[in-house]
Amino acid sequence: MPRSKKRPGQIPLKPLKGFDFGLVNNKLDGFLFNVNRDLERKAQESFQRGHRAMERCFSLLRVLLNFANNSYCAMRYLAADTPEDSKRDIKYVLVVPTVNRQLVDILCTIVYMLDELVPRANAYQRAGYRELRDVQHLYKTSFSGESEWKDYFNIVDDELKKIVEYMKITEGEVKNPKLIPYWKHPFELKNEQTKSRDYLRYLDKWVYSELSAQSHLSFAGLLRVWPVLVANDVGGEAKQMVDDRFLPQFRGHAIGVMAVIVLAIASEIDTHCKLGNAQSADYLWIMFGEYIPEAKEMYELRYQNRQR
Repeated sequence: MPRSKKRPGQIPLKPLKGFDFGLVNNKLDGFLFNVNRDLERKAQESFQRGHRAMERCFSLLRVLLNFANNSYCAMRYLAADTPEDSKRDIKYVLVVPTVNRQLVDILCTIVYMLDELVPRANAYQRAGYRELRDVQHLYKTSFSGESEWKDYFNIVDDELKKIVEYMKITEGEVKNPKLIPYWKHPFELKNEQTKSRDYLRYLDKWVYSELSAQSHLSFAGLLRVWPVLVANDVGGEAKQMVDDRFLPQFRGHAIGVMAVIVLAIASEIDTHCKLGNAQSADYLWIMFGEYIPEAKEMYELRYQNRQR
C-alpha cells in the first residue's frame, strides 16, 4: 500500500474556491465608465448654470474615481494570467495591499465628504493648498540658491496663484498657510461627528488596519508574506505549498478586495449624486459577496439598503 503523504495529525486543506473574474470584469468596467460619464455630465451642467461650487465637487469626485480605477486596472494587469507577459511574476501581487490601503484612504475621504459635500470638498482642496505650500517651503529652504531650480520654483508659484484664485484662499491664509487645517486621515475621520461614523469605524477596524500592517511592513505584516520570499531557498513541499496554494489564494483575495473597494467608491458617488446605476452596482455586490467576505459585510452594512 502506498504510504500517505499526510503527516500524523495534519488536517487536510480544503480545496480553494475559484472565482472567475470574467463574470465581473466587464460589468465593473462598465459601471465605473457610466459613473465617470455621469459625473462629467453633472459637472458640465453645474458649470453652465453658474453653480461653481458644485462643479468643483463633481470634478473632484471624478478625479478620485478615476484614480481608483487606474490603480485597479494597473494591479489587475499585474496579477493577471493573460495576456501572456514573460516579465510578469505572480509574486508582484504582494504590492497590492499597499495600493489597497491607499484606495481605502480615498473611500474614507469620500464617505466622510459626502455627508456634507460642498463644505467638506472645499476643506479637502484647501488642505491640499497648504500641503503644496509646505513642499514649496521645504524645497526653497533647501535649493533656493541653486540656479537649476529657478524655473521649477516659477512654475510652482504660478500654479499656487491659480489655486488661490480657484479656491478663494484669503490674503491672510496666503501669508500664513497654517491657518488652513490639514485633511484628516481615516484613523482620525472615524472619530468625527458625522452621519457615517459607524461605517468609517468599521472600515478602519476591519479593512484599513489590516492593510496598514502589510503596507508599513510591521513584523506581523512581514510574516504574512515571509513564506513567499523564502520559498525558492527552502524548496520542496514548502515551495509547492506557496506556488499551488498561498500565492493563488493571496492573489485572489488581494485583487478581489481591491475590486470591492473601487466598487464601494463608485457606489458612494452613484448613490449620493443620484446617477441611476444602482442595478449594476447591486449585481456586482452580490457576485463579489459570494466569494469575498468583505464584500458581503460592506454590502449588508452600507449598500444593500441605501436610497436608490
